[in-house]
Amino acid sequence: MRRVILSLALAGMAGSAAAGSGSVTLTLASDYLFDGVSQTQGDDRDDFNPALQASFDFAAENGFYAGIWGSNVDFGDGDPADIEVDLYAGFARTLESGWGWDFGVLRYTYTGAPSSYDYTEYMAAVTFPFGTTAKLYLADDDALGGNANRFKLLHSFALAEGWSLDLEATRTSYSNGAFEDFTHGQIGVSHSLGAFDAYLGYSDTSRDDPLADGRLLFTLSTSLDVF
Repeated sequence: MRRVILSLALAGMAGSAAAGSGSVTLTLASDYLFDGVSQTQGDDRDDFNPALQASFDFAAENGFYAGIWGSNVDFGDGDPADIEVDLYAGFARTLESGWGWDFGVLRYTYTGAPSSYDYTEYMAAVTFPFGTTAKLYLADDDALGGNANRFKLLHSFALAEGWSLDLEATRTSYSNGAFEDFTHGQIGVSHSLGAFDAYLGYSDTSRDDPLADGRLLFTLSTSLDVF
């Protein structure tokens, strides 16, 4: 599957490189939360375990995009995974009416861990003229012994100049009854500080797991256009 994604990315770049742009983004996060579940706390749940994340993104004028994203992870004492590397590609468009759509595929991989950790997720999204975005993720994850589906709603309200109020809600369900379906909610404030973007939010889930309990999240990121 990784070869398929890379082939899509290369094909899109080859056809639209002259009319595309590339950027690099660096992020320092107080925690790596995946739908409210910590990916960096491991067994040290009461300690500060930040995440350093980096991505490269390509976007063409025809709507094609592709990228690679990475972060440190810690799933607990003895777990071999240490770095998550995600590959993604898709097509997205925003119309003058305010409607938008996005179709993509993501491949999650984990260095140091066996290939059974890796899985693929398919995504479809629509943005409504009033600004809300709805996303549906479908995954067939061998590590979970079945399918994992996520439905996500996102909305941002513009506040004062450079400020926004960001809302997020996600429902995750599993075909394998051994795993607990859960809901995630997050509210936060974003602010642009020159070349940096800061975010402070609060995340919580219905999941019965200390790694998914309510917590504050702080991130600081910066992006650089490379072409």
